[in-house]
Amino acid sequence: MKTARATQRFTFSSPARGTAATSVVSRALRSRSLAAFGTLACLVSLSGCAQIVSSSLGDVMGKDEFDATRASELPYASLKLKHANSTALVVLATLEGNGRIARFESRDRGILELRDGVLSATSGFARDVADRREQSTTGRALARPAWLMASGTTYQVSVSALSPYPRRLERQDAASTGSQRQDDVAVMQVHEATARLECETAAPYSLPLAELPLQHCREILSWDDGSTTRNDLWRDENRVWAADMTAWPDGPRFGWEVAKAW
Repeated sequence: MKTARATQRFTFSSPARGTAATSVVSRALRSRSLAAFGTLACLVSLSGCAQIVSSSLGDVMGKDEFDATRASELPYASLKLKHANSTALVVLATLEGNGRIARFESRDRGILELRDGVLSATSGFARDVADRREQSTTGRALARPAWLMASGTTYQVSVSALSPYPRRLERQDAASTGSQRQDDVAVMQVHEATARLECETAAPYSLPLAELPLQHCREILSWDDGSTTRNDLWRDENRVWAADMTAWPDGPRFGWEVAKAW
């Protein structure tokens, strides 16, 4: 993974600039933001997207490219991302839904989306999460984010994932008479689980740039295929500050810690 840089629009205030310069910068940032949204939309819609990025972040193994000094100097929110035995600095690219949905991007356009502070989607990794959602055990919307509810709470989790091994489909090639060709078609898989949240009392936790008293919570997931997985998070009463999650049974694991909050 390469060290991230700020390449899209941000929701932070900045020093005033000349009108012309601001216009040029805004157009450039808007263009990059649309490109990233196109990447994520490509992932979710599965419409004609053979390759999202040129090199998967998951292919870079065993590298530590998180720079705490750079994270402290950047005027943008950021995370220390852990994936495939590597770490990297990823920077906030977009913020939506009154701050509930935050997308972070690496320099090679890998995207990690957090909803209410936890994993909701990814793009550009060897195996990607198209969408992750929680709801009550009766199928209704939760009164508040699952990750901030009381210890002992149970709820349902649904994860839409892209198959790491696309199936091959044969179809008629209209460009030539009677010939056949094969296309790689990404396959969407849906995994569902019943989750239970178990939390401990708050204790000091060292983040990349600070130490805070945080509760360690475990999310125990009983999946529809009979398997069980565990996710870990560290929270206070308002925010998830760190997490380590397996996206689905036998799926990729993503971990992150907040360097600068949004």
